Amino acid sequence: MKHEQDTISVLELKRLLIDLKDKQPDISVRTRLMGNMWDVNFNAVVLVTEWGVILSDVTSNKICTIPNLNNIIQFEIDSPFQQYKPFHHYNVVLDISSIVNVE
Repeated sequence: MKHEQDTISVLELKRLLIDLKDKQPDISVRTRLMGNMWDVNFNAVVLVTEWGVILSDVTSNKICTIPNLNNIIQFEIDSPFQQYKPFHHYNVVLDISSIVNVE
């Protein structure tokens, strides 16, 4: 089995957002929601809830609320963290089984 390296599940995204908030709050994320274009700016993670996330756009001094992480279809971060590369577009899928390929 092979795991696509540029695709992660919503659960993995949630874990990443929690780790960024707790361990590397200086690293920001930029998201693309279903049916929308990419956010203009990178955002700091303020709070990760059971289903969503609250982000802070330090450039415009605004708060962004994403009530459901399932609506995020792509994201990128602005600095390397764990296995994630900066400025690399990662796809987000609902279920891990959809990103595992049998070879």
